[in-house]
Amino acid sequence: MGLVVLALAVAGCDNTQLVAPTKSTISVSASTRLLPSGGSTEVTAIVVEEAGTPVTNGTTVRFSTSLGRVDPVEAQTRNGVATTTFFAMNTSGVARITAISGAASAGSANANVVEITIGAAAVNTVTLRASPGSVGPLGGAVELIATVVGENGQALSGLLVTFNTDQGTLATTTATTDSNGQARTTLTTTQKATVSATAGTKTSSNVTVDLRSGPGVSISCTPASGSGNCSAIQASVTNNTATVLFTVKKASGSSTLRTSTIDFGDGGSEVLGNLGSDATITHTYKGPSGSTNVSYNAIVRATDLNGESASAATVVILTPKATITPINVNITATEGTKTQLSARWTFKATVTGGGETGSGNATISSYKWDFDDGSTVTTSGDTTSHIYTRGSASDAQTERRTVKVTVTAQDGRTASAQEQIIVQYNAAAP
Repeated sequence: MGLVVLALAVAGCDNTQLVAPTKSTISVSASTRLLPSGGSTEVTAIVVEEAGTPVTNGTTVRFSTSLGRVDPVEAQTRNGVATTTFFAMNTSGVARITAISGAASAGSANANVVEITIGAAAVNTVTLRASPGSVGPLGGAVELIATVVGENGQALSGLLVTFNTDQGTLATTTATTDSNGQARTTLTTTQKATVSATAGTKTSSNVTVDLRSGPGVSISCTPASGSGNCSAIQASVTNNTATVLFTVKKASGSSTLRTSTIDFGDGGSEVLGNLGSDATITHTYKGPSGSTNVSYNAIVRATDLNGESASAATVVILTPKATITPINVNITATEGTKTQLSARWTFKATVTGGGETGSGNATISSYKWDFDDGSTVTTSGDTTSHIYTRGSASDAQTERRTVKVTVTAQDGRTASAQEQIIVQYNAAAP
């Protein structure tokens, strides 16, 4: 019977856990103090005796937590160190992990407790930015990037971020932070929008996504001569063309232009630059080949520094050139003074028809006269005089002459007329 009791006593001693002796101290630390929901980290307990030496290897340390779980719950020391793993589980808040062993003291600072903040509770700051910071004048899309950090500036991954906007639409209203603590979504808007992001109990400052000013240009057209607009310009009768003046302006409130170009609509174009000042451009169009009007669509296109584009257009319509009537010329001959050897005549050319606009009289720039006696003269006026001289070998008192005039119009057209006259000299004295 005594042997049995002894055996049981020995067995009981073998199952007794080794714990820290009196006046030992215990302290706890964790690899990180911030965890996302579902995260984990190693927790370390250090147990030393009063003399500052590690407790005996195999000393049992028991771990407990207010949130999540620890595994293993009990661990044995090696060189005074025991470790366990804390699992945050699907929780959010502050977990208090406690380590105890025998009579070990935590001291006045509760060194045997470590706090780990989990999930949304770990959020200290949420910042938000938009890339780019604005959309074009007609709207567009930007990426919203929320960055979530804890108290020590550590990026928090695996946290749910909620995005909000007062205008436009979000590709997704929630997103989870990545390893850099960033969550992203896309905002599409045609109006100025104010956006924010929330993680846990923290909300970012509002960020404004504005509409950028776009490029703006205008174009107007007037005939190169005369007044009015370019909705019905008659082609010239001389070369079937019409010249116009374009005025191109940068619109008030326009963004800064990088370049602008005018396309005349007839295959030609001209680069105008950034339109730092109004541009005036002269261009000549070809008129219609038949009786139907011909139209040209003149377009100015501008691009600003952001790559945004704008355009403005005006229509130039050329009507057929006028039908020109023939130039008619008549010569009026008036006999003047005469002697036995000479006779003076005055000639006037009258021009009718052939007006450059299809009506009225042509504008004559010169008159070339041939007096049929070997002499000619060119005048700018329509009247000239000529003295005929009887040859010394001739005793004829009359001569028949055919006077011819050729007129040249301002546009280069010519017309001619001729008139026969009888040149009579005074009879010789008997």
